[in-house]
Amino acid sequence: MPCHLAHAWHSEVSKGCPLPFLHVGECVASELKKAKFKPLEAGSNVRIGVLAPGETLMAGFYQEKLQSQGFEVVLPDMATMEHIVVPAIEALHRKDMEGARNLLRIAVHIFLMRAVNIVILASDEMQDLLPRDDPLSKKCINPMDALARSTIGWAKSIEEKFI
Repeated sequence: MPCHLAHAWHSEVSKGCPLPFLHVGECVASELKKAKFKPLEAGSNVRIGVLAPGETLMAGFYQEKLQSQGFEVVLPDMATMEHIVVPAIEALHRKDMEGARNLLRIAVHIFLMRAVNIVILASDEMQDLLPRDDPLSKKCINPMDALARSTIGWAKSIEEKFI
C-alpha cells in the first residue's frame, strides 16, 4: 500500500490475502536493523526520528514496529509540530516548495540535535522535497522506498525458488 496512514489498517486490509502483504513499518524497521547503526550518545539506544503529520504519528505503527526492533523512537515535540511540520505541509499545499523545503530542513536539524541516527520521512507530501545531493537527505529514509525494496527482495526470493 503506497499510503503511510493506510498501514494503520494493515491487518484488516491484508486479512485473507493469499500472498504476503508487507507492512511499511516492518520494512523500515528491518532495513534499519540491517544497517547496524551505533548509538550517537553513550548509554542510549539507536534513535530513529519519525517526521510525519499528526494522524500518522497518532496511528503509532512506526513507533510500534521500531520499538519492537530495539530502537528508541523520537517524535517531534508540540512546538516542532505547530511551528514547523504543520506550516511545512501548508506551504506544500500553497505550492511554496522552497518554504516547505526550508522548514523540512529545520525539522531534520532538530531531530539531529536530539541525537537521532536517521529520520523517517513518513509523509508522501515530504518525499522528494530535499534534493538528492542535499547532505540532509543522507540522514533521511523514505519508507515507501524501503517497502519497494522489500517487495522486490520478496519477489526475487520467490523467483529463485522456481528457477
